[in-house]
Amino acid sequence: MPKTAIVMDSTGYLTPDILKKSNIKIVALNVTIEDETFPEDKLSVKDYFNKLGKGTSKTSQPSVGAFLEVYKSLKTSGYEEIVSIHLSQKISGTVTAARIAQELLPDVSIKIFDSGSSALGLGLLAWAAADWAETGLDSAEIIRLLTLLKPHTELYFIVDTLEYLQRGGRIGGAAALMGTLLQIKPILYFNSSGEIDVFEKIRSKGKAWQRVLIELERALSTGKSYRIAVIHVGLPEEGIKIARELQERYPKQDIRIFEAGPVIATHVGPGATGLAFHPWPI
Repeated sequence: MPKTAIVMDSTGYLTPDILKKSNIKIVALNVTIEDETFPEDKLSVKDYFNKLGKGTSKTSQPSVGAFLEVYKSLKTSGYEEIVSIHLSQKISGTVTAARIAQELLPDVSIKIFDSGSSALGLGLLAWAAADWAETGLDSAEIIRLLTLLKPHTELYFIVDTLEYLQRGGRIGGAAALMGTLLQIKPILYFNSSGEIDVFEKIRSKGKAWQRVLIELERALSTGKSYRIAVIHVGLPEEGIKIARELQERYPKQDIRIFEAGPVIATHVGPGATGLAFHPWPI
């Protein structure tokens, strides 16, 4: 068994087979719909939108107790070190909750890493960390490698509607209405400060995807192998279509499909798609 355990919050959205094979432990964020709260990993995107209807929802970080439970169980299982990787602290208090739990367990070696991202920007980093842990690397070396890989891990989301961004207070109602009328499809990304930002505003989804693929092509022009994650919010058929087209275009690259969960869905809404990628192995 590896000496180092990997923990990730639920917004990394790795598939169950990867989580099982890589032995990555999950601490779930929460989604509240009206007055009912669910751990994100206990609610599918389909069920989320069915429950949401025309109502409102909000998200919240995991409790300190949730982190303590996972960290203690890993210590009991015989792990000597823990690397805990989470979504950007600029958009969530998850990293803060993890650090409080870390301070409450001085006898457990825990290192917290802020991914500066979310969704598969986070998930790809956790997956890489698990691969390194499997080879026997210690937590200090894993953190060093994550720090090197983080700036080369890119995430782009194409939002189908601005309604959910407006609900969450990220843009004003007038801007949402104008964006809908003009069919603007903003490409969202995490900037170097770990904040959600607009990468570019495009007039159609097809053109937005072409713009994102320019960024992928730029990265692949280095000649390196990449892990490429196609992301969708409740659009499995579209995810499959995009992945097939990319696999035909880049047959030597590792391309997989992932579904974002209710936390991301709360902010980007149905119909959103995205792409995350980084060089692998580094």
